[in-house]
Formats: sequence, structure tokens, C-alpha cells
Amino acid sequence: MARAGIYVRISEDRGGVGLGVARQEADCRALCARKEWDVVDVYSDNDTSAYSGRPRPEWDRLVSDIRGGAIDAVACWHVDRLTRHPRELEDVIDLADRLGLELATATGEIDLVTPTGRMVPRILGAAARHESEHKAERQRRQRRQAAEAGRPNGGGTRPFGYESDFVTVRESEAAVIREVAGRALAGESLSSVARHLAERGVTTPMGGQRQPRTLRTMLAAARISGRREHKPRASGAKGTRPLIGEIVADALWPSIISPEHSDQLRAMLSGRTLAAATGRTYLLSGILRCGLCKGRMSGRPRSGVPRYVCPNMPGGKTCGRVATNAARTDDHVRDLVLVALEDPGFVDRLHAIAEVDPEVRRAVVQDERRLEELAVEWADGEISRAEWKTARERIESRLTTNRRRLTRVAAARSLEGMTGSYDELLAEWDRRNDAQRRAVVTATLIKVVVKPADPRRRWDPDRFDPEWRV
Repeated sequence: MARAGIYVRISEDRGGVGLGVARQEADCRALCARKEWDVVDVYSDNDTSAYSGRPRPEWDRLVSDIRGGAIDAVACWHVDRLTRHPRELEDVIDLADRLGLELATATGEIDLVTPTGRMVPRILGAAARHESEHKAERQRRQRRQAAEAGRPNGGGTRPFGYESDFVTVRESEAAVIREVAGRALAGESLSSVARHLAERGVTTPMGGQRQPRTLRTMLAAARISGRREHKPRASGAKGTRPLIGEIVADALWPSIISPEHSDQLRAMLSGRTLAAATGRTYLLSGILRCGLCKGRMSGRPRSGVPRYVCPNMPGGKTCGRVATNAARTDDHVRDLVLVALEDPGFVDRLHAIAEVDPEVRRAVVQDERRLEELAVEWADGEISRAEWKTARERIESRLTTNRRRLTRVAAARSLEGMTGSYDELLAEWDRRNDAQRRAVVTATLIKVVVKPADPRRRWDPDRFDPEWRV
């Protein structure tokens, strides 16, 4: 009597109760009974894709047992449950050649002895591979289309800062995101921030403790700035997604932090200066304001032409009655900014409002050390809990004030190198990517009000009223 191993697998177990693999096992046991095989073990890779290339522990154990002589035959529900990679199927055929392994499926007879018999699983395996690749390509296109429309990802755990509908802001968590973003921009380490959040009992949406890694992922996400990014999986077996994706649209949900702060965080946390996105980005989204309703204008294409529009969302407060050509508006606002930056006095005033006394930076470092020393003193019993709490509150109050002062420096960083004549400024502008250009604009301008268009004029620069920071 052949010693059989039953292999069962399902790619996605949405219910998490293993009903799919249980049905496969029942059919395979009936198959083994008909063939008078003795079932010695069941190998179950539940909720595991055979196409993704991720590890399948039970598959590896099955192959090891076959090579070790513990298994003479394998029963599975269908060849595509066994593998979706022709390379792995050839390994099974090789084992059949060398060790006399028998293979049977509940959906039809499989013969690994004759060339004609082997052709059947090879055809089935190739068809399964084609189906997987076609499905993956279709899903990639659907995800890209949803991203370009500004819609949220479907399914999964709700993102921190938003409700389970992925759109409504949860203000208690949004306040934490703003705090963490400000502290990161001020130069505080994510390890320090994570420790502080753990002490306060701030957890992830799943109830886990905040780690520097999860904070990095959260702060690098364009989602918290009200923008939609697309992160295609990297090629390779693991198919991991990059930290930074391509921003492809303004999102349908509200922002928690400003896009300029998001761009600075993404550049800082990725460990490199972000390259310009390959898709269309909108330089002035949120900076332009509708001259009728004062609402924020955002980027939207019309008939393939990028424009800035006052959105007309159902139940929203914006009017949807003002729009302007994106390319010409970008160039006009760029020229306004560069002409202003030609004036050294204007630049000096911008830096003056962002200046921070070096003593403030030193005070932040010293107070962070004091907090750590305070925790050690309480742990060693040198001070009481009441003394620790009183001292901590005073130190944290100073830290909060000084960290806010430090966040003002972030905008001024973007002006480094922006000096000289208009031509020199334009050359520097062209060397920068969209995120860096946006930082320059937001460092110099509070907003630009866009008045309704005059139908008698094709392009009217007088529609734009800039409000400068100084």
C-alpha cells in the first residue's frame, strides 16, 4: 500500500476558518480510499499563493518528506493547487522519475510515467500560470485606475487617522499624526517618538505598539496629505512594495498634514531626494484658492488637459465654478515667485521669520535626555511616581513649545540655493523636482486667489492675487 501525503492549498482564505482546504482534504481522502493509499500526513498551506513566490512551508516539508522516502504518493485536488510555476512542476516530475512518486488529483487522472501522461499536467500547469499572470495584470491595472481616480484602496486594515470607511478623519488619531510629523520634521528620531507614544498608550489600528518602522511607513504615506499614490509591487519572488510610491492624483479624502510637509517627510524618510514622478503631478494643489468660495483648488484633467478646479463635491462647501489651465498657471506662479526671490531683502525677511535660536535646539536635546534620565531615576526608586509625573509634565511642556519653534525651519530649508538673477533662479528651479519646487512656493506664498475667468480673454494673469508670507 502506497504511503500518501495529501497536499491542500488555497490562495486567499477571507473567512480565516480554513473551509476551502477542508473541502480539498475531504475530496483527496476519498480519492486515496479509492486508490487504496494509506494517508500518512496532510500538508496544508492555507491562505498562501503559489504564484507570488512567497514561502510555502508545508510544500517544502512535503518535498523534503518525498526525498527522505517517507512519502510514495501525493494526492491533491488539482494540479494548480500543487503549483502555478512550471519549474516546480518539473521538480515533481523529476522526483517521479528518480523515486517512483505517484501523483493523483481529485479532478482527473494524472500519469507521470509516460511522456503522453506527463504532457497533461504540463499543459494544466502552463494554463494555471497563464491564468495567474493574466489575473495579476488585470488586478494591477484596476489598482492603478483606482489610484488615478483618487479612490482609497479596497479592503485591509483601516489606516491610522481615518475611520473604517478609509475617508473620514478620526480627529484623535489625526492629532497624533500632526504631532509626530512636526517632531520628525524638527529632527527628532523616530525611536524617540515611538517610545513616547508607547508611554502614552498610542497603538496601531490593530492594537499593536508603535515601532519606528511603522511610524516611518505612516509618515511617508501620501495618504495623510490628501493625495493618492500608486505603489506597484517590485519584481521578484517576494513582490514587496516600495516605501515611496508615485503620486498620481488628489485623493477623495481630506488631508491631515499639508502636502509640503508630506513632501519633506517623504524625501527625508526615503533617505534620498525624491525623483520627479513619472505621472502627472499638480504643483499648486491646495495653494490656489477659489476667488468665489475661497475653497482649495485641486488638480483634475479635462479632455486630457490638466487643470486646477474648484471641486464641486456633493455636500461640500466649494462651488465648482472656477478653473484654470494647470501648465500656464504653474509657469505664471513660478515667475511670480522667482521675481520675488530676486530681491535679497525679501529673502532675508523670509529667513528671519523661520530663524530659531540655536539655544532652542540645544534645549530640545537636553530635555529629551532629561526625560530618559528621569525614567531611569524612577525605575531605580530614586524618586516617587508623583515626583516623576510632575517633572515630566514640566519638561514635556517645554519640549512641545520648542519643537513647534523648530518646525518653522523646514520651509526655509527649501530656499537654499535659490539666489541670484531671474535666469539663475530659473536654472535652479529646473534642476529641482516637483516636491522641491512646491516647497519653494509654500515657503514664499501663503496662497494664490484665482478669480473667475473673463470669457473675452484666453489667458488673464490679472486673475491671480498672491498672498506673500512677508
